[in-house]
Amino acid sequence: MAFIAQQESVSTPLIWVSEQGTDKSLLDALTQILARGAQSLMILACSANNHSPRVLESSLQSYPIPICGGIFPSVFYADTKLDKGFILVGFPFVISVTNYDLSVNQTAPDFNSPLVRDAEQPQSSFDLLVFIDAMANATEPFINVLYETLGGGIDVIGGGAGSIDFKQRPCVFSRKGLLMNTALVVRLPVPMQCAVEHGWEVLNGPYLVTEAEDTKIKTLNYLPAFDVYKNVIEEIADYKFTKENFFQISQNFPLGILSINDDILVRDPIQVRGKELFCVGSVPVNSMIYILSGNDEHIVRAAENAGVLAHKESQTANQESLNFSLVFDCVSRVLYLGDKFPQEMAAIQRGLGGQRSIVGALSIGEIANTCRGTINLLNKSIVIGNI
Repeated sequence: MAFIAQQESVSTPLIWVSEQGTDKSLLDALTQILARGAQSLMILACSANNHSPRVLESSLQSYPIPICGGIFPSVFYADTKLDKGFILVGFPFVISVTNYDLSVNQTAPDFNSPLVRDAEQPQSSFDLLVFIDAMANATEPFINVLYETLGGGIDVIGGGAGSIDFKQRPCVFSRKGLLMNTALVVRLPVPMQCAVEHGWEVLNGPYLVTEAEDTKIKTLNYLPAFDVYKNVIEEIADYKFTKENFFQISQNFPLGILSINDDILVRDPIQVRGKELFCVGSVPVNSMIYILSGNDEHIVRAAENAGVLAHKESQTANQESLNFSLVFDCVSRVLYLGDKFPQEMAAIQRGLGGQRSIVGALSIGEIANTCRGTINLLNKSIVIGNI
């Protein structure tokens, strides 16, 4: 199946949705949406497609307009979720796309690019999308440098691209091809209103992180991190860990870092090695963390709340809108919800108030501003941007 969503006018995005996952179907759709007047393109594709970087490289380089996007575990349009296929968005404006190679400097990517010079303009003059290889070593340092370079006052949303098996492959689309170890920063020529929610609640804690290294937590309250985590969950929640079921259980019990403004920054524990916990995203030494839990109702309600907040921001802005919403929804939320994920998609639409084209990706980590303006790598969260 392939179809093109109708435009309300020439000033709204053109959306193409396909359940075919071949290189040819993607390139044919790109050609057709370009012929319909798109001035820039966003590609959201499923990892099950197994797109060939070699096949796509020369073709993507031949297109005369900017291209951005990524490969994700799944993508969705309105209430249709695709586990194979792709979604194309043809924007009625020109975006500015800057590639950053995260393999060159693993600790502090250099922002010697047009984006830095653009940042010298008034901060309200642009907002940003970010597509980043979730498996790149420098993902979080890149996000930190992005904030240090740009400061506050700019709305930023994005998502980690890749596959749920956590094996690194080329996963970021640009005119250079299908890339890995790459961050793509997209400057929008129109304003964007954003909202972030997660819906997880405190189960137990806090605990002091007494020893940690990047994404690895070694000790909590001077005790082995896994022992603390395991004992709390087995006592309170009636689960029993084995060598095989850590990931299945941990999806129900993320960790939450307490921030200086009492917000909870969620961290997703995905692996245990010995007595150490490994998370998606760093956990600082001397931070206070909680063990979190959730239920289906709260997770779905958080998605609706994110839609409501984004809708209110758009109404307050009182600016001409494309009636287009881009959503990055953490894939681990969907693993948690299972067959109730359609309820979350419906909740997003309710929150946004209808009459909007909603395109989304199930991401491996989300990127967004906090209420204090800092740009963070998020886990198990939902991020909505209204354009």
